[in-house]
Amino acid sequence: MIIVLLGTFPTAFERPLIEIDRLCKEGLITEEVIVQSGHTQFDSEYLKMRPFIAPDELTELYRQARVVITQAGTGSLIKGMKLNKRIIAIPRLAKYGEVVDDHQEEILHEFTKQNYILPWTEDVALEEVLHKIDDFEPSPYVSTKQNIINHLEGYINSL
Repeated sequence: MIIVLLGTFPTAFERPLIEIDRLCKEGLITEEVIVQSGHTQFDSEYLKMRPFIAPDELTELYRQARVVITQAGTGSLIKGMKLNKRIIAIPRLAKYGEVVDDHQEEILHEFTKQNYILPWTEDVALEEVLHKIDDFEPSPYVSTKQNIINHLEGYINSL
């Protein structure tokens, strides 16, 4: 099964669905595809569209998924990375009105550099990325949250 996560930002994000739907129609994707579509309306006979999924159920879908295809928001990515999932990430882009700025491109770049995800960008077809996903071994996720906390505590204590 493939789970597709479009995020909860209140604008449509159809670009990935158009391509995923096409690959399903052509028989290049044959497994079940479940989409948490958020605010995106999209008709498909191949994709199981669900606007929002409860957190516990979503975690279970992550666990069951062979592949996670997601927008490049930190919440969706980190959840999959913590579960050591094979993730394909595509950034929402400001030029299409999908988000207010291009911070997701920066997130995509950094997480790709850390070998946590495979990037899906405008200049690369999803089909090419899917050919790489089964051989992709993501690096184990290492949180830097404690480093930030320690730095802030040190700063506060020095005042």
